[in-house]
Amino acid sequence: MTNTTTSTTTTSTTNTAAPLSAPRLGAARANAPQRLPADVAGLLDAFGLTLAGVLTTSSHKAQLTTRAGVARSAMHYALPHRALARAVDVNNTGATTAPRGYIAPLRDLAVARGMLAVALSHNGCMHATPGCAAACLAHSGHGGLSVLVQAARGRRTLAMLADPHTYARAVVFAVAAELQRAERAGLPLALRLNGTDESPWCTAHTFGLTAADAEHLRRRFGVVVETGAILNVADAFAPERSRLHLYEYLKAPVDHWSGLRAWHASGWDVTASFAADRSTACRDAVDAVRAGFRVAVPVALKRNAAPLRSVTFETTRGDVITLPAVDGDATDARYLDPAGVAVILREKTARGADRAYADRFVLPDSPAVDLADGRVLLTR
Repeated sequence: MTNTTTSTTTTSTTNTAAPLSAPRLGAARANAPQRLPADVAGLLDAFGLTLAGVLTTSSHKAQLTTRAGVARSAMHYALPHRALARAVDVNNTGATTAPRGYIAPLRDLAVARGMLAVALSHNGCMHATPGCAAACLAHSGHGGLSVLVQAARGRRTLAMLADPHTYARAVVFAVAAELQRAERAGLPLALRLNGTDESPWCTAHTFGLTAADAEHLRRRFGVVVETGAILNVADAFAPERSRLHLYEYLKAPVDHWSGLRAWHASGWDVTASFAADRSTACRDAVDAVRAGFRVAVPVALKRNAAPLRSVTFETTRGDVITLPAVDGDATDARYLDPAGVAVILREKTARGADRAYADRFVLPDSPAVDLADGRVLLTR
């Protein structure tokens, strides 16, 4: 992730900054106030969270190597799909792995905050298919091994549901802290807020920032923000977009209220996620490409498999569209990819996945794959 001159296409905005070592108007002071606003501090404390725990920048993910350099990476991880409901359901005893099962401390927290009914009804990925839910990356890596990881994501999710506006303000302060760390390293910051779910940060998660908030952020973190009563994260950090890359993968349709166009219009770079088990999978891919977006395609590739050269989508309505393939595992910096490409993502192991569903979500490594509304051709 690098700093380049701002250039807007239908799908992505690549932002550029002056050299990160240049003096900044918002430079932080060593004696700046350390306290968070009372509403933010109170919400985090109520759900056992700290500002440092809102975003994930673990050592193996803190730096994101890209084709054009390096950026500091930060992600927000919440519980996806119906995972929160399962975690607080005392009758959830049939989980194949502990992180997919009942987590008593989360239920206790939900009950203590009067949120059990909300938690049981929450769906963190409104556009997930059964295969997507089964193969979800939330259950790969540490997320598939550690109940503590799922519990932390659950506390974030509960806090977000309890007071979405104040939680979004907490995210603003967390992002500002990461921007400060990135600048000290001479790097831009790459941010994904939907690391494991699909919350509508572009539309529903709005909040207010006062002049006092802006002064606090400037003095404490050296970050300049917009003020106003109704902002989203992209709005708030508009003055810093030369060193902040906002990007997401989305399964939402192009024209949904929280779809690809809505996210892009709100300031995010977005990539459409292909779900092979959706009845409109091929049509959705074609529609996304024609609207100017790229498509991420999960494929069950072996580690020594030759790279794919192109992907063709054919629909039963007569569409045929061929996209050049790019290796999505070489870098997660999707905003560096042009529109109209197929981003090939190797299937990651989701522990405890029901393979009957997961195998329908991920394309097999086959020259031609028939789907409900067409077929996909993988070419080497």
